[in-house]
Amino acid sequence: MADLSKVLLAIEPHAKPAIVSGFVAASLDCINRADLSTPLRQAHFLAQCAHESDGFRTTVEYASGKAYEGRGVLGNTHAGDGARYKGRGLIQLTGRDNYRAFGAALGLPLEADPELAAKFPAAALVAAEYWRARRINEYADHDSVEGCTRKVNGGLNGLASRKAYLARAKRALADVKGALIDRAHEEAGKAAAKTKAATTIATSGAATAGAAPFADGSSTWVVVAAGVALALIAVGLFFAIRRHGATVAALTTAAQEA
Repeated sequence: MADLSKVLLAIEPHAKPAIVSGFVAASLDCINRADLSTPLRQAHFLAQCAHESDGFRTTVEYASGKAYEGRGVLGNTHAGDGARYKGRGLIQLTGRDNYRAFGAALGLPLEADPELAAKFPAAALVAAEYWRARRINEYADHDSVEGCTRKVNGGLNGLASRKAYLARAKRALADVKGALIDRAHEEAGKAAAKTKAATTIATSGAATAGAAPFADGSSTWVVVAAGVALALIAVGLFFAIRRHGATVAALTTAAQEA
């Protein structure tokens, strides 16, 4: 696989550095375990992992896991199993039975220590073992994102996101430098759009502040409220634009090094 850290950055520039470094360190074991022997298989694996981990930003399901409580089909037969065995890993492992089975396959005590599945290298190895056990390469080889998604998700939830990640993964694996430049341009465009939005809001706010007072003299309250709202929006936009600027710089640097 090409320089994985740069590939991951091209797929999702807002990925958490700790997840990127952990994934990179476990990548060879993942390739061997899941038989990711072709760029097409690698692209589909990365795309599904990207979606399942919210763009390589988490290895733990955001929900509490209470929805899984008492789900016998998952092996959650003890009180508290829903939260204890909620989704973890780059492809989220869920349920006591799965933690037991995948722990045995990987030689890890996942049932006794479920939080281990969210830490590297286990977070990546769980995804690779899931890919192998569910024979998802059969769908990847036919370039079927729908087939891969059904095997990972059980349905087609998030299909548009998975398709977008797949396109980015294919581009990055074929030409990581070009993919990084593409992503830098996208981020710069987002920053420009936010700047334009901030200007529009400021202009609108100025017009509101200059409006004629109401008959009851309440225009002062309107002006103050509008001013506070504009200030909060401006602060939010400032940090959003700043983040996009930092992302563009990181992508540009990575492209120069590629």
